Amino acid sequence: MNSSKIRFPVIFVGIFTAAILVALYMSTIGRMERADAAESIKLYCDAFVRQDEAAQKQLMSYGAPTDSFNMKAAFSNALQTAGAMLSPEEAAEIADSYMESLRNATVETMVSEQGNGVATVEVTVTRFNMIAAREKASSLMRQRMKLDGTPEELRKTAVEATAEAYRELEPVGTVTFYVPARYNKETRIWDPADPVQFGFDLSKQTMGVE
Repeated sequence: MNSSKIRFPVIFVGIFTAAILVALYMSTIGRMERADAAESIKLYCDAFVRQDEAAQKQLMSYGAPTDSFNMKAAFSNALQTAGAMLSPEEAAEIADSYMESLRNATVETMVSEQGNGVATVEVTVTRFNMIAAREKASSLMRQRMKLDGTPEELRKTAVEATAEAYRELEPVGTVTFYVPARYNKETRIWDPADPVQFGFDLSKQTMGVE
């Protein structure tokens, strides 16, 4: 069996990290009246990870563009450009499954420290068992793949097995991390001080990557 046909699960942690970083990096900050640091960061977490429509609409009402919150599109694009050799339809199928699980995440935030225009926000998010998901995807592929199957059949089996595994991500408790934030007087919202690091930490902690 060609190893390239069963590499999908192995690269997903890196792919998802890349996807969320791209989405976060491309976002613009809205205009929130007298923003609270914890509230601002929670909106971003909910909008990106949980794809919460209310959070997205609220951020958009402050000026953030709609495309910034399309994690499915960002994830699908990342899948297609990260060596997985997926078609747009296959990438969308896997991304839909992934985002379906992430919508079950919980996010809690509170201000840990706050000074003159700077703050540290404590973020507690659901952690999912990505290792178990990758193992399940690999197991399903081994069970379902036929040695005499055509390349198209093998590919379809791999995509379906991966999507099934990621649709049923299992939560394994919560994890807490800290986000440095700064207040932007022009936009009247609290920004992650380092958006790229924020995106990396958010995706890493949610996926249980140490």
